[in-house]
Amino acid sequence: MGIETETIQTQTKANLRARSLLIVVLELIVGGIVLLGGVALVYFSTDTIGMSLGVVHAILGLMAFPAGYLLLTGKPGARTLTLGVDAVIIAFSIVSEIILSTVGSLPSGPFLDSIVGTAVAVLIAAIIVYELMITSFKPVRVAHTESAGPGTPSLAGKIEGRSV
Repeated sequence: MGIETETIQTQTKANLRARSLLIVVLELIVGGIVLLGGVALVYFSTDTIGMSLGVVHAILGLMAFPAGYLLLTGKPGARTLTLGVDAVIIAFSIVSEIILSTVGSLPSGPFLDSIVGTAVAVLIAAIIVYELMITSFKPVRVAHTESAGPGTPSLAGKIEGRSV
């Protein structure tokens, strides 16, 4: 029975690591989509409103990269930062598409591309927010070391010539 419990615990830890890594990858994808969308919006925009929206999109896309990195490293505020960044990305993306459609800052071809990119980014960001809001989710460090255990002498004890 002890071996079965160890196997289940090992599988659970592996699943949590894989889930955390998947969320990190999705966060980096969202950041890339929003960043590239912002750059494209600045490039294709016909007025300053579209360019301003593009600059804000690019900044939001850049903010997703440190959020993903902090999730990867398992830092304490990573979950909160990622939730905040993704919530702002979702809200701003939807509002900016509404503004772009009413003002006409983009020609029709790039506007359709903008809608598709925004829909994909908002969908992925919503999935990330959902996964992070699940109470059982806690970022797990992808690479961590295990302690040597209680029976192993410490390095400080070896230097002083005694076993701790």
